[in-house]
Amino acid sequence: MTLGQLVEQLAAEQPTAEQIAERVAADRRVVREVIGLDLSDEDFDQAPDVLGNIYRLAAEKARVARGAAA
Repeated sequence: MTLGQLVEQLAAEQPTAEQIAERVAADRRVVREVIGLDLSDEDFDQAPDVLGNIYRLAAEKARVARGAAA
């Protein structure tokens, strides 16, 4: 497989901007229904990146654990 083919394959596996927007809208709709609050899209956009923070904390803990094991 050529590099160009690999790039094309990777690009085909990534969601389009439209697909991402649809997924975000659907997720926000579910959150609004589940928690019962009428949060605006601006509220969501200004909210902290909870998942990103979880990944960051997990990475920090993994680095500390590796340092302690060494």
